Amino acid sequence: MESANKGGKKGLVIVGHGSKLHYYREVMEFHRERILKAGFFDEVELAFAAHGRKPTVDEVVKKMESSEIYLVPLFMAYGVHTAEELPELLGFEFKEGAVELEMDGKKVVLCEPVGKDELVTHAILNRVISAKNELGL
Repeated sequence: MESANKGGKKGLVIVGHGSKLHYYREVMEFHRERILKAGFFDEVELAFAAHGRKPTVDEVVKKMESSEIYLVPLFMAYGVHTAEELPELLGFEFKEGAVELEMDGKKVVLCEPVGKDELVTHAILNRVISAKNELGL
């Protein structure tokens, strides 16, 4: 795998809200495994933004071996977690769009939330089609 950071390992952290119920983590694990199998990243980890949910973004970044790490918030839009808490935790001033910073000697890129991605629109429509098929409508 070719890396943009001159041969160093590349990592991805999927940042979710988190939940007391197991369903949320299971879906995130499903996507983590799928992305790992695709081979784009050397490491794919999960982190949670909600208070009291572990592991946190900073904990995950610190333990990763990758020298270039992308954080992708699995959120529909900017909100308290992405516009206030993550910037405070990671030590930068919020701005919309991708943000590059350094953390523990690693290049960290905070990506935008997934909500406006064209594929999210397709996923919404796909849920309708799936429900219609399941119910025979």
